[in-house]
Amino acid sequence: MNKECENLALYFYGEMEPQQAAAFKQHLQHCKHCQQEISFMQQMQAALVPPAAPQALTERVLVQARPAHRWSWVFKPALALVLLLGIGGFFWRMGPSVSALSDTNDDFMAYISAEADEEYNNFVMDFEAFEEEF
Repeated sequence: MNKECENLALYFYGEMEPQQAAAFKQHLQHCKHCQQEISFMQQMQAALVPPAAPQALTERVLVQARPAHRWSWVFKPALALVLLLGIGGFFWRMGPSVSALSDTNDDFMAYISAEADEEYNNFVMDFEAFEEEF
């Protein structure tokens, strides 16, 4: 065993540069110790690979693992209906209150005008305060 034998693992796992690998291959032809080690490493690597499962077993497991889609045609429309009702209810609750608005357009316009007037008055007061400060 010499210094060249220390590179055995690098050679086995393909981690050497091509020039180094060629030089180690030359060394491997003459070194009985490295030949035995390479043979042992190959046997160990082959032993670590699990055997493949039988084809019939694989197919049976895959068939059993597939989800059943027989009820999906019921759940998808039901989920869509619940979602639409929920969104509709949300927007219905967010709308203006019945007490603030009546069925006539005049009351609606009066309500909107009062809201706009209040916002405008607040803006004017803020603007005047700003002008006084600067």
